[in-house]
Amino acid sequence: MANLFRKDQTEQDVPLKQTLREKYLNARHNILLILVFTVINVVLLITNSNTYFLFSAYVPYMIVDLGMLLCGMYPIEYYGTEFASLEFLGKGVFVAIMVIVAVILALYLLCWIFSKEITGWMVTALVFFCVDTAIMLLLNGIVSDMIIDLIFHGWVIFSLGSGISAYNKLKKLPAEEEVPVEPIAPEQL
Repeated sequence: MANLFRKDQTEQDVPLKQTLREKYLNARHNILLILVFTVINVVLLITNSNTYFLFSAYVPYMIVDLGMLLCGMYPIEYYGTEFASLEFLGKGVFVAIMVIVAVILALYLLCWIFSKEITGWMVTALVFFCVDTAIMLLLNGIVSDMIIDLIFHGWVIFSLGSGISAYNKLKKLPAEEEVPVEPIAPEQL
């Protein structure tokens, strides 16, 4: 009866430190996935592909989309007759917009690179992604088209928060004592 309330044998075999490290590493990998999928989505948008991948940041995509709209980079049919006389901004504006997006993506890259050693960068990534989610909610609200994207954003926020929590718990654990290993003589093999 006592075995009913015990954890699986496999869970008991995995040390707490290893579990906490894996949570933190998974959170770091999510930062990289956000970066990669955001870059893919921006490239797909610029090439006028009708494909969008989830698990990406909303703000860089939205900025590029707005830049393409204002610079007349969409097919003329996209603008309709009421915007036929609209004067578009120059390509220099789009280049400036792409520089802004590159800076945002570079910040995510820095968060991923430096979160390996400093947990403050993981906190920075969490703040960036929370702001990204808040802007997405403010601009779009909760609409049926965005539900899956909102779920992914929530999951990423939870994952980054769990990674930060795991790191803090890991720091509070006592240091492991190293047990000296005696060399094995060749004749003992």
